[in-house]
Parts: sequence; structure tokens; C-alpha cells
Amino acid sequence: MTKKSCICSSVEGKKLCFKTRQFFAKPPVVNEILKIRVYPFKLGINGYVEIEIPLEDPEAVIAFNTSMTEIGDAVQGGSIDGWSTKIVKPQNVGKGSASHSATFGVANGHSYAHVESSPREHLQSDEIQKRNPAIIEVINPIYLSS
Repeated sequence: MTKKSCICSSVEGKKLCFKTRQFFAKPPVVNEILKIRVYPFKLGINGYVEIEIPLEDPEAVIAFNTSMTEIGDAVQGGSIDGWSTKIVKPQNVGKGSASHSATFGVANGHSYAHVESSPREHLQSDEIQKRNPAIIEVINPIYLSS
């Protein structure tokens, strides 16, 4: 079953497709977990990443055991950090919404993407509220029931 998340989630796959309004490639670094060179990237202003091809054996090579790894699993958020074992290049710019253009691209090789969220967004998210409805009271005491 595919999952989509906007709060502190990550995806890992052999091929990740992304859409964003801002794409930033960073210099290569050695990943401490996999002990190989990876090419980091950052997606800004409402990035979206979806797994198109999953890892062959997720149990053997997965970098983070909390990552979603099935075809169609996706993360979306204001800021997404990630890396890939192959160089990530934005492929084209096209219509992203009715009023904005977007950069579309593909991360090949073993690729990882993690959506970052602010603490307030995290605590007020529907996902967290379903798990612990009392959190809203801690954030804003005005919602305390009388």
C-alpha cells in the first residue's frame, strides 16, 4: 500500500522523481552509513518526491529503517533534503500549478529524500493529532476544554 506524508518522513528508492520550485545541488560527500560517495540535494518551496523504482532488496541496503520504500510512496513539504549515489540534475522546467512553474527531475541510483518540518507544523499535523490528540492543548492552551 502506498503512503504519502508531509511530516518528518523519508523515502528511499532506486529511482525517485521530484517536482519543486527550487532545486539546489550540493557538492558530493561520503555517506557515513553506506560508506560511499553521495550527491546531496535540496528541494525548496513545496517539494514533492515519489518512488518510481524501489530498491531491489530494501532490507540489505536501506540507509534508514524508518524510510518508506514501496512504489508510489511519497513525501511533500516546504523543504526536502536528500542524496543520491548518482549525480542529480534537474531535467526540465514546466507548469507546476496554475500560477507557478516547477523544476522536474529524477534521482537515480540509491536515493534518499527526507521532508523537514518545523516543530509547530509537526505537532499540529493531522498525522500526529491522530496519534495523540492532547498535543494541541500543549501548543495553545486556549483550546483546553472547560
